[in-house]
Amino acid sequence: MNYVKEGGYKSFVCLDFETTGFSPAADGITEIGAVKVLDGEIVQRFSTLVNPGKAIPYAVTRLTGITDRMVAGSPRVGEILPVFLGFLGSLPLVAHNARFDGEFLAHNLLKIHREIDNPMADTLQQARAVCPGLPSYKLGDLTAHFSIPLNNAHRAWCDAEATAKLYLRLQTL
Repeated sequence: MNYVKEGGYKSFVCLDFETTGFSPAADGITEIGAVKVLDGEIVQRFSTLVNPGKAIPYAVTRLTGITDRMVAGSPRVGEILPVFLGFLGSLPLVAHNARFDGEFLAHNLLKIHREIDNPMADTLQQARAVCPGLPSYKLGDLTAHFSIPLNNAHRAWCDAEATAKLYLRLQTL
């Protein structure tokens, strides 16, 4: 994954993963959400629950609302990633705390013998650079600071949409 410090993209895909934990090697993806932005406008959404192949910890269910029952009939990550890659295409990627999502994406792509070289921008790092001194750089706190709606926080497509709007806002500062 090619992480970039500066973005300035008007067309990109903003992505977010919900997971069973923090380790790409030990934990699984439970939800993939993304929005495609072309010329500064959200034009398409991608959202799917993913069966992580393991139990979802209670703390994760409390945070995300995603239960084992919800993902039971969902595709496994290896089944859905080829479809997701088609959605991404060659557009730059954007995420909040991009290393987290980027590492989960890269690790799971290796399992299906795939790689991507899309550049990836990070709204967390950009917010720290252009808004020094804020008390928090969590997605919810940043969206509140900029009056960006964040409905259903910790659901992947909702976080992805809010992150896309945050990214576009940060470019104006």
